[in-house]
Amino acid sequence: MQLKNDIKGFNLLFETVRNYYKNNGDRKISFISYSPPADYQKYETEFLLDRRYVVKYQIGVDREINIGVLALAIGPYYFGAADFWSYKDSERFTLEATTEGVEKNLGLLDEFLGYGYPKKF
Repeated sequence: MQLKNDIKGFNLLFETVRNYYKNNGDRKISFISYSPPADYQKYETEFLLDRRYVVKYQIGVDREINIGVLALAIGPYYFGAADFWSYKDSERFTLEATTEGVEKNLGLLDEFLGYGYPKKF
């Protein structure tokens, strides 16, 4: 399902992240902060995964196209997949602003973190 730059898309992002971790090991996540969409621009959520990893998922607009981006906190900064994994592996991530895109990217993050990649992808 498409994530639009409105409050419904924002809520759907939260629900997708929460359901992904519930359905893949029922792992603990704690939402740290969020920025709801303002003027139909970007929105994001930051969450703590398994009390160890801080992750940010952002839905934004680039050239009037919605895109989704996952970033991992390392120290006080956030890094995209090309920085925390490798350029080749970063090409496996999607920029799709869809619930399916969010699930795929969270699955790839799981693979990077050593949890294994969910079978449905």
